[in-house]
Amino acid sequence: MAKAIRRRNVKNLLKKTFDFVQNNPKQSEYIAQAKFFTRKRSLSFPIVVSTILNLFKESVEYNISTLLPIFNQKPVTGAAFSIARYKINLSFFKDLNKILVKFHQKCPSKLWKGFQLIAGDGSSALLPASKQIKAFFGEYRCAANGVKTCMAQIFMFYDVFTDMVIDGRISKMEDGEKSLLKDCLADLPVTKAIFILDRGFGYFNICKLFLNQKKHFCIRVSVSNAAFGARAMENPSDDFVTDWEPSETERKTCRDHGLDCLPIKVRVSKIKLKTGEVEILVSSLYSMSAFTLSDMSELYHLRWGIEEGFKKLKPKMRLELFGSRKSDGIFQEFEAHLFMMNLVSIIGSAAQDEVQNKCSKRKLKYKYNWQNAYRYVRNKIVTLLNFMDVEHVLEELIALIAASTTAIKPEREFPRNEYKSKSRLYQTYK
Repeated sequence: MAKAIRRRNVKNLLKKTFDFVQNNPKQSEYIAQAKFFTRKRSLSFPIVVSTILNLFKESVEYNISTLLPIFNQKPVTGAAFSIARYKINLSFFKDLNKILVKFHQKCPSKLWKGFQLIAGDGSSALLPASKQIKAFFGEYRCAANGVKTCMAQIFMFYDVFTDMVIDGRISKMEDGEKSLLKDCLADLPVTKAIFILDRGFGYFNICKLFLNQKKHFCIRVSVSNAAFGARAMENPSDDFVTDWEPSETERKTCRDHGLDCLPIKVRVSKIKLKTGEVEILVSSLYSMSAFTLSDMSELYHLRWGIEEGFKKLKPKMRLELFGSRKSDGIFQEFEAHLFMMNLVSIIGSAAQDEVQNKCSKRKLKYKYNWQNAYRYVRNKIVTLLNFMDVEHVLEELIALIAASTTAIKPEREFPRNEYKSKSRLYQTYK
């Protein structure tokens, strides 16, 4: 029964996204000028949107040449497509993704002690070093050989159980991940949740922000770089509630961000790792009976889900293969990647029901192969958004995704290689 309901809900969601693209009464609000997309052209509004959402992993002209025949349209040049894409406002892609997030938030599939677990973290993305990109994002560094690099700052709020991106931002490196966190937190569609953050966010003003908004948090605090963390280590207790008095630097930061400087009440939990290292967690989960020290260790461990999220976004989806040399295009494609991640998660959840039935008698638990699921969904995204055969395509996708599985092997650990060189992707613009 639950499986049938899930499929019906996903099918209705896909029809809703179809209507948003094809029959949107507010389409004029999403284009730069009312006269755009009014004449019958090869590059109609739905075709341009579908091409962007299909992502550019080969090149712009190659993608166009393979997609336009599906619509019985003659191929056009990459320059013509570039003109058409910038007629569409970024708000369209944001609102399209909000449809998926709203669907997810109505019924998150898994909770932890009655709470949705949302991890937050930042990363960076390499951008094409074009003149327009440099003008907006700036030059991040210049190598000895004169090669200039452009980078962007990324931030995501991520449901660690469902692999859904609840919200995300891409911006200039100078904005910083803490600034993007505050921006995302302002209108996050979340009610009962615990936010999990690593030590890059372990500051008084971040904790104050969550408390002021009456949101629960669990954040790791650096022992070496934070005075509060060092004082907490001196306390003989492994789990205690205390007042955090801000330092002068922290007071200034609070004032700069419009926050008061009154002390805050936090719980401090010391988690001993297998290596002997002790992590300091600060949280708003004051009840030690409802949330034991062991629970706190489990809670912070679950933060690792967002690291897997960034692995999906960057190496698996190859985010850095941008098909644009302008900042507007970078923002469009970032939102398109978040939409694709969330669509794979939602369709994958329906396929996971089949995986569990198929593998119920096996020794290990199994899950669908996310990267193959992404490939299948990307291959069908144009059909889903432009043709009415949603139910047939959904069943086909579920069958394909459920047939590609991978075993869940708990307690696996790999040593961190601090000096491993990162491979970078080169833009396939033409």
